Amino acid sequence: MSFRSEKKSYPLERIGLSPSAETTVLAAFVGILGGFGALGFKHLIGFINKLFWQSTSMEPGYLMDLAWQQRLLMPVIGGLIVGPLIYFFAREAKGHGVPEVMAAVVTRNSIIRPVVVVVKALASAISIGSGGSVGREGPIVQIGAAIASTTGQIFRLRPAQMKTIVGCGVAAGIGATFNAPIAGTLFALELIVSDFGLTSFTPIIVAAVTSTAITRHFEGNTLAFYLPHFQMVSVWELFIYLILGVFAGVVGYSFSKFLYVADDFFSSSKVPEWFRPAVGGLIIGGIALKFPHIMGVGYDAIGGLFDGEFSLMLVLFLIVLKLVATSITVGSGGSGGVFAPSLFMGAMLGGAFGMVVNSIFPDLTGPVGAYALVGMAAVNGACTLAPLSAIIILVELTDNYSIILPLMLTVVISTFVARRISHDSIYTRKLTRRGINLHMGEDVNILKSVGVHDIIRHDESIISIDKTFEDLIDLALNKHRNVIFVFDAENKYSGLITLQHLKHALSNQKKYAEHKEIKDFIEIAPALKITETLDSVLTIFGEYGFDRLPVVDENNILQGSVVIGDVIAQYNREVANRNIAIELGAVIHSADQSDRLKLSGEVIVTEIPVPKWMDGKTVEELGLRKKYGVSIFLVNELADGKESRMITPSAKYLLKVGNILLVSGKEQDIDNLVKGQDVKA
Repeated sequence: MSFRSEKKSYPLERIGLSPSAETTVLAAFVGILGGFGALGFKHLIGFINKLFWQSTSMEPGYLMDLAWQQRLLMPVIGGLIVGPLIYFFAREAKGHGVPEVMAAVVTRNSIIRPVVVVVKALASAISIGSGGSVGREGPIVQIGAAIASTTGQIFRLRPAQMKTIVGCGVAAGIGATFNAPIAGTLFALELIVSDFGLTSFTPIIVAAVTSTAITRHFEGNTLAFYLPHFQMVSVWELFIYLILGVFAGVVGYSFSKFLYVADDFFSSSKVPEWFRPAVGGLIIGGIALKFPHIMGVGYDAIGGLFDGEFSLMLVLFLIVLKLVATSITVGSGGSGGVFAPSLFMGAMLGGAFGMVVNSIFPDLTGPVGAYALVGMAAVNGACTLAPLSAIIILVELTDNYSIILPLMLTVVISTFVARRISHDSIYTRKLTRRGINLHMGEDVNILKSVGVHDIIRHDESIISIDKTFEDLIDLALNKHRNVIFVFDAENKYSGLITLQHLKHALSNQKKYAEHKEIKDFIEIAPALKITETLDSVLTIFGEYGFDRLPVVDENNILQGSVVIGDVIAQYNREVANRNIAIELGAVIHSADQSDRLKLSGEVIVTEIPVPKWMDGKTVEELGLRKKYGVSIFLVNELADGKESRMITPSAKYLLKVGNILLVSGKEQDIDNLVKGQDVKA
């Protein structure tokens, strides 16, 4: 991929389309690609299933009839393929997919590498087809988003349009996979775009409808589960469903929590990252020796529950075993979604609950299948904290509208319970652990990436509390600072005095005739810590209204100061640096590209791997701008087996070999930097 310095053009604008019309046209195109992508992914899973099990079915009875060695070893073989595939080609493909899309939207201007489409499809198909305990919905979300992001990069969409078009890819994937266009639309709006405005809603629903039309054309208007139309037996049954909602909330939260406990366990192990999925596969195979129900997507096992094939004890076991198996598959580095496993656990929970209440209140409760159906949506809603999507997707999956009242109540209760325990969903928890807070929005996430130490000044006015009023006036007249910091005899911060307050004192000399000690003019204001980030700093500035605040150490000794104008300027720089990523597109995520974007004169922007001589040193310590005339815009973190993420480095940022730097400067200066030839010192 090459870059040109001429003014950016937007291809569809050339034929007179407005940005909103352009997005809608591309949404239909993304819907078509998403529909065929979902069909291809589904057939790929079927092919892998047949390769590993000689059948496209993962029905527990069929698996149980196979040799025990096959149930034990097939997940291991799958892990041996998936691990290196993800580790060496696209580490973003690890895990369940949805958090990676959220992170791309929030931190990378919705840029997703095109290679993710291929790697995610292969890795997830192998994980599912070889018996891993994961679903296909999370992967199709990431695949659809990657297709949409690539489309947006090709057509050079603006950042706001990129966010919407990625939402279109998500909606297309969900709609085509579930034959559920409404659910796909709501999923994208609730979880990815977080915007129900018309500019987002219209193209997203166009993409969902288009993709679903594609799959219906080739496969017909099929349902995931063909079930009787359940109904409530009595209005009193709503109270029983309410209790089910509480249990579902606890199970949903437990699943979300344990998933990352398993992730931490494998991450802290000494097993090579590329080999971990094989270890996870061995554990899955061990469980499947007795309980093959947990293998694969799990829809066949759910069908067995609805057919009345399972006992109460087995169903209770399967709730726990599926939770453990999915957590191990994902935590060990496998690729696949958590949506279908949440439906599995919900069905088993609802089924077990239905068996119990049927035996206690036979005249007041409906069939076990009704509770299993409602339980599916309830646990899913508790996991995703997206109740609207959970309700609609179950209605579209089963065409079972007659049970909508208990379905709505139970899902709302389960979501409420899970949210009371934790504000993070199974998706956002992964981002929160990486320091990305979706609850606060993109602005705060940008501010959280910058520390006080990045903008600290050392030009403040200070005065000792035991000085005279005349000393204070003299300092104010000579220093020309709006704020003067006051310190006690031990040089500890005591407060500040504003120039405005002093002016008021001088204009009311009668009032202050008897109050000419410095302590009489001190205003109480908090001091900042050097370890704070700009999000908290901005909150303090807003609360107190001063334009400068002191920075102190743990002993309350002055280290410098921060000015509100510097905070705003730094924020603008951070936004500008992130927007550069839009121009570079997928190149910023690739370690093997060498394209160079010419800015002006001899200045270029390019990316380079961190040279060995820079390993373990901070940006501040290296002084690259002074010594080489080179500036670092962004770092693409790839070292230490981390998932790829793009950040703006602070002065204290530690550079590591294996990461990629986006730098600007003269071509010769950049070449000297790579070689470590200091020509400006």
